[in-house]
Amino acid sequence: KQWYQHRVRGDAHLTALRRKLGYASSTLNHIRDNIPIYLRKELYHTLFESHLTYCISVWGGSPLCKTSTIWTSQKRCLRILFGDKEAFLDKFRTAVRTRPISNQLLGENFYKREHTKPLFSKYSILTLRNLYTYYTYMELFKILKLRDPITIFEQFTTSHRKPTLLINSLPAENFVSRATKIWNIITPKLKLPDFSYKISTVKNRLKNALLKLQNGNDSVTWVADDFNIEKIEII
Repeated sequence: KQWYQHRVRGDAHLTALRRKLGYASSTLNHIRDNIPIYLRKELYHTLFESHLTYCISVWGGSPLCKTSTIWTSQKRCLRILFGDKEAFLDKFRTAVRTRPISNQLLGENFYKREHTKPLFSKYSILTLRNLYTYYTYMELFKILKLRDPITIFEQFTTSHRKPTLLINSLPAENFVSRATKIWNIITPKLKLPDFSYKISTVKNRLKNALLKLQNGNDSVTWVADDFNIEKIEII
């Protein structure tokens, strides 16, 4: 963990990631019209999200000012694959003078991009920030359950009173501190008494809860509570 944390830290990784995501989006844009709709989600996971989630537990907790362009790239990819392409192209098919007089003045609706929240909801795709929460929590669950790799496991301090509670001495901008914070927020809501739960069971429950969280507020516009894990509800 320390090795690849050092490897992917800083703006260099985010710059390289933006380039890879741009290339993936371009590829998907070229083949979009030649593949059926039911295969597009698989291609999204294969060609785009595989790059997006590489070491996300390390860089995903970076300030929003650094990850906002990555979030923009994800939304752009969703528009390319699942957006209303006909409505977008129709804006540019005819000259302004051929439009009705009431539509000749191009207002804000002409320049407004398609909302992506309905697309994320329809295809059950996690946003960047919720992917960070998901992968960070699941990585830590595997580390604590399997005690492997042992060198990373030993960096976490568990409570003597409650084995599923982690103690974080001092907040820091690293994987151990951030993962501990996420763990202590989500685990009580998962109601894990110990680490006997199957990994697949925890995965499914956490993913469903994060999808519910990001879709639980405004149906069109993104709001801060869509990513606020303090308000997550796990059944």
